[in-house]
Amino acid sequence: MSKIKAARWFGPRDVRLVEEPAPQPGPHDALIRVESVGVCGSDIHYYLEGRIGHAALTGPTILGHEYAGVVVAVGEKADPSLVGKRVAVEPGIPCLACRWCMSGHYNVCERMFFPGGPGCDGAMRELMTVDARFCFPVSATLSAAVSAMIEPAAVAVHTIELAALRPGDTVFIVGLGPIGLLTAQVARTGGASRIFGVDLLPGRVEFALEKGWVDAAWVAKPGGPDGGARETLSWLAEQTGGPGADACVDATNRPEGIWIAVRGCRPAGRCVLTGISGNDDDLVPVGFARRRELTLKWCRRFLNNYPGTIALIETGRLDVASLITHTFTLDEAPRAFELVAAYADGVLKASVDMP
Repeated sequence: MSKIKAARWFGPRDVRLVEEPAPQPGPHDALIRVESVGVCGSDIHYYLEGRIGHAALTGPTILGHEYAGVVVAVGEKADPSLVGKRVAVEPGIPCLACRWCMSGHYNVCERMFFPGGPGCDGAMRELMTVDARFCFPVSATLSAAVSAMIEPAAVAVHTIELAALRPGDTVFIVGLGPIGLLTAQVARTGGASRIFGVDLLPGRVEFALEKGWVDAAWVAKPGGPDGGARETLSWLAEQTGGPGADACVDATNRPEGIWIAVRGCRPAGRCVLTGISGNDDDLVPVGFARRRELTLKWCRRFLNNYPGTIALIETGRLDVASLITHTFTLDEAPRAFELVAAYADGVLKASVDMP
């Protein structure tokens, strides 16, 4: 295949199908026939604004980092046994040589190649090359679309890891989009006794309750000087008997999510900030956090979480398939981005599939 099709971003709300030369694998690479790409919330920041805070796209870019496909070839120094296998790909490729990589924190590598971000073409194309060491074979029972969902599921697994969840803990999740819903499920597998959630969209609250992934949930009503946050916290206080939850998670794309998650913590509680608002300088209620001696952690994607996440999905302990509400072809990729950006038609996860 000398030419491939790709969906390339050219500017805000401007994604076009183009034809480009097929990539060739380097010595350590796997060449992947991409089968499925999920549209992520961070993709939508780039789609609408061309940036996430200071991270700005500098030119036409192929978006997409949640992906899976079949390995069709490998470079001379890559594992030949991968050929012919469907793999879930951990998208961020660190340098593996800097002090952060060498100390075990490769997810904060400052020389990270992250597909679909500034200077790095992503996976919404027919063929993709990637360091073969970040390709994880999956069971034949997993579809390509489910395999692509391993990426956001790994974010949820790392979030609960950072929350230091203990059996019997209560958990409050702010934002019931795909990451929030996956985090609720992981919290349940980790022994949470009660899980509470909040979202602005009634359909997402209803879905979470129907699935049994949360025990109680609240539809936030935006408005007023605090965006409805105090009503949400009053509801949480009723649910928990006053003190707040043991562990809280911000899984939103709004600055208010941080404020609500921190203030939802009981004294000496833990809060993990996983959502991406798109800003560099969101406000954190520092005085409240200090008085309650909270532990605050920020989640940077995942860290050695792919094998465990795959095991949770393959054994049926984590349901990712239910979150895939819409599917599109590569030719229809612009529609997929627009649907997710508009929160239209009850969308949770839109999948762009290339069978």
